[in-house]
Amino acid sequence: MEENNANVEIFDEDSIIELFDENEKGVKFLEIASIELDGKFYELLQPAEPMEGIGEDEAVIFEYTVGDDPDERNFTPLFDEEILEKVFNEYLKAVSDCDCDCGCCDDDCDCDHEHNHEHNGCECGCGHDHGHEHKKK
Repeated sequence: MEENNANVEIFDEDSIIELFDENEKGVKFLEIASIELDGKFYELLQPAEPMEGIGEDEAVIFEYTVGDDPDERNFTPLFDEEILEKVFNEYLKAVSDCDCDCGCCDDDCDCDHEHNHEHNGCECGCGHDHGHEHKKK
Protein backbone atom coordinates (compact mmCIF):
# COMPACT_ATOMS: atom_id res chain seq x y z
CA MET A 1 0.00 0.00 0.00
CA GLU A 2 1.36 3.40 -0.94
CA GLU A 3 1.86 5.77 1.96
CA ASN A 4 0.87 9.39 1.35
CA ASN A 5 1.67 12.40 3.44
CA ALA A 6 -1.75 14.02 3.56
CA ASN A 7 -3.07 16.92 5.55
CA VAL A 8 -6.84 17.45 5.45
CA GLU A 9 -8.75 20.47 6.71
CA ILE A 10 -12.54 20.05 6.98
CA PHE A 11 -14.57 23.26 6.70
CA ASP A 12 -17.78 24.13 8.51
CA GLU A 13 -21.04 24.40 6.57
CA ASP A 14 -20.82 28.18 6.22
CA SER A 15 -17.53 28.31 4.31
CA ILE A 16 -18.34 29.63 0.83
CA ILE A 17 -15.95 30.45 -1.99
CA GLU A 18 -16.74 32.14 -5.29
CA LEU A 19 -14.91 31.00 -8.41
CA PHE A 20 -15.02 32.81 -11.73
CA ASP A 21 -15.20 31.15 -15.14
CA GLU A 22 -13.47 32.35 -18.31
CA ASN A 23 -16.35 34.82 -18.85
CA GLU A 24 -15.88 36.26 -15.33
CA LYS A 25 -19.19 34.75 -14.24
CA GLY A 26 -19.09 33.95 -10.52
CA VAL A 27 -20.17 30.58 -9.19
CA LYS A 28 -20.47 29.99 -5.44
CA PHE A 29 -19.31 26.75 -3.86
CA LEU A 30 -19.40 25.36 -0.34
CA GLU A 31 -15.88 24.49 0.78
CA ILE A 32 -15.98 20.93 2.04
CA ALA A 33 -12.29 20.22 2.58
CA SER A 34 -8.80 21.34 1.67
CA ILE A 35 -6.35 18.49 1.13
CA GLU A 36 -2.58 18.66 0.86
CA LEU A 37 -1.33 15.48 -0.77
CA ASP A 38 2.12 14.67 -2.11
CA GLY A 39 3.15 18.34 -2.08
CA LYS A 40 0.08 19.60 -3.97
CA PHE A 41 -3.09 21.29 -2.76
CA TYR A 42 -6.66 20.29 -3.59
CA GLU A 43 -10.07 21.64 -2.67
CA LEU A 44 -13.26 19.58 -2.42
CA LEU A 45 -16.14 21.88 -3.37
CA GLN A 46 -19.89 21.47 -3.63
CA PRO A 47 -22.05 23.90 -5.63
CA ALA A 48 -23.95 26.26 -3.31
CA GLU A 49 -26.84 26.26 -5.79
CA PRO A 50 -28.04 23.56 -8.20
CA MET A 51 -25.63 23.20 -11.10
CA GLU A 52 -26.16 21.35 -14.36
CA GLY A 53 -24.26 18.07 -14.45
CA ILE A 54 -23.57 17.96 -10.71
CA GLY A 55 -25.99 16.20 -8.33
CA GLU A 56 -27.01 17.60 -4.94
CA ASP A 57 -24.84 15.07 -3.12
CA GLU A 58 -21.84 15.40 -5.46
CA ALA A 59 -18.71 17.51 -5.18
CA VAL A 60 -15.92 18.57 -7.49
CA ILE A 61 -12.20 18.57 -6.81
CA PHE A 62 -9.87 21.35 -7.91
CA GLU A 63 -6.12 21.58 -7.64
CA TYR A 64 -5.04 25.00 -6.45
CA THR A 65 -1.89 27.06 -6.23
CA VAL A 66 -1.27 30.07 -4.05
CA GLY A 67 -0.40 33.35 -5.74
CA ASP A 68 1.89 36.11 -4.50
CA ASP A 69 -0.86 37.19 -2.11
CA PRO A 70 -1.41 34.32 0.40
CA ASP A 71 -5.18 34.92 0.19
CA GLU A 72 -5.12 34.48 -3.60
CA ARG A 73 -5.64 30.93 -4.83
CA ASN A 74 -5.77 29.83 -8.45
CA PHE A 75 -8.08 26.86 -9.04
CA THR A 76 -7.77 24.32 -11.84
CA PRO A 77 -10.36 21.55 -12.33
CA LEU A 78 -8.92 18.09 -11.69
CA PHE A 79 -9.63 15.43 -14.33
CA ASP A 80 -6.99 12.75 -13.66
CA GLU A 81 -9.04 9.79 -12.36
CA GLU A 82 -6.15 8.33 -10.34
CA ILE A 83 -5.44 11.61 -8.53
CA LEU A 84 -9.17 12.26 -8.04
CA GLU A 85 -9.49 8.89 -6.34
CA LYS A 86 -6.43 9.43 -4.12
CA VAL A 87 -7.61 12.89 -3.04
CA PHE A 88 -11.16 11.70 -2.34
CA ASN A 89 -9.88 8.69 -0.38
CA GLU A 90 -7.83 11.03 1.82
CA TYR A 91 -10.99 13.04 2.46
CA LEU A 92 -12.90 9.86 3.34
CA LYS A 93 -10.16 8.81 5.77
CA ALA A 94 -10.31 12.22 7.45
CA VAL A 95 -14.08 12.08 8.00
CA SER A 96 -14.13 8.40 8.96
CA ASP A 97 -14.60 7.51 12.60
CA CYS A 98 -12.35 4.48 12.12
CA ASP A 99 -9.53 4.43 14.63
CA CYS A 100 -7.91 1.12 13.80
CA ASP A 101 -4.36 1.04 12.50
CA CYS A 102 -4.68 -2.01 10.27
CA GLY A 103 -5.29 0.03 7.10
CA CYS A 104 -8.30 -2.11 6.22
CA CYS A 105 -10.45 0.94 5.61
CA ASP A 106 -8.55 1.55 2.39
CA ASP A 107 -9.72 0.07 -0.89
CA ASP A 108 -6.44 -1.81 -1.18
CA CYS A 109 -6.82 -3.73 2.05
CA ASP A 110 -3.66 -5.54 3.05
CA CYS A 111 -4.34 -6.41 6.66
CA ASP A 112 -4.34 -9.95 8.05
CA HIS A 113 -7.86 -9.59 9.46
CA GLU A 114 -10.74 -11.62 8.14
CA HIS A 115 -13.37 -9.22 6.83
CA ASN A 116 -16.88 -10.26 7.68
CA HIS A 117 -19.20 -8.11 5.60
CA GLU A 118 -22.34 -9.97 6.56
CA HIS A 119 -22.00 -8.54 10.05
CA ASN A 120 -21.36 -4.96 8.90
CA GLY A 121 -17.70 -4.76 9.66
CA CYS A 122 -14.40 -6.51 9.76
CA GLU A 123 -12.85 -8.47 12.56
CA CYS A 124 -10.17 -5.84 13.12
CA GLY A 125 -12.72 -3.96 15.21
CA CYS A 126 -13.12 -0.83 13.13
CA GLY A 127 -16.83 -1.55 12.61
CA HIS A 128 -16.97 -0.53 8.96
CA ASP A 129 -18.60 -2.34 6.11
CA HIS A 130 -15.76 -2.20 3.65
CA GLY A 131 -17.96 -2.79 0.61
CA HIS A 132 -15.73 -5.42 -0.93
CA GLU A 133 -15.65 -9.15 -0.49
CA HIS A 134 -12.36 -10.77 0.23
CA LYS A 135 -10.62 -12.63 2.96
CA LYS A 136 -6.94 -12.32 3.57
CA LYS A 137 -5.09 -14.74 5.74
